Amino acid sequence: MLAIIAGTCGKIARDVQLMMQTDVAEAFEPSGEGRGGSSTMPHKRNPVAAAAALGAAIMAPNLAATMFAAQVGDHERSAGPWHAEWPTLPNLLLVTSGALAAIVDIAEGLEVDVARMRVNLEATGGLIMAEAVAFALAEKLGKREAHHLVEAASKKAIAEKKGLRDVLSRDTKVTAHLSADRLAKLFEPMAYQGVSQALIDRLLASLDE
Repeated sequence: MLAIIAGTCGKIARDVQLMMQTDVAEAFEPSGEGRGGSSTMPHKRNPVAAAAALGAAIMAPNLAATMFAAQVGDHERSAGPWHAEWPTLPNLLLVTSGALAAIVDIAEGLEVDVARMRVNLEATGGLIMAEAVAFALAEKLGKREAHHLVEAASKKAIAEKKGLRDVLSRDTKVTAHLSADRLAKLFEPMAYQGVSQALIDRLLASLDE
């Protein structure tokens, strides 16, 4: 369980680390004087808490493996296995608590750039919403035909450097089944979140219980 907790912290840390990259720049660890700077590049903002959590997440599985290996002993309590537990369990507790502390630090001061997120969503010229359009067309044409239709439109959009919505809106095979308003709604990322918001609300509600 401790290794799983550390791994969960590592996953959160990895996402934050990736989102802090210059070419993504969607979310950032909290900043402060002397935190996350670079000795050579003054503009840098490094993910220090994420790095600590990731380091702990890498160590935890190996420590947990030692604990599992120590289960095998002679008779009631053999020499060797339980001696291996002595330094291992405290270290496992330390790296797990360290990972948790780092993630709490990130969560309490996480900075989110909503505008940049929107820019990134629109970077593909609507291709990110190709699945939504294919699913909507599948209700009319069947999954196979809808998939091939949107795939061909996507390739055309890339080749001609046009938005996917523009290409689809000029295809009579598409407009015969999807109105302009319907197509516009399909290209709105915020309308394509499934039940994610319900899951978030449920989790937050459970914290108040």
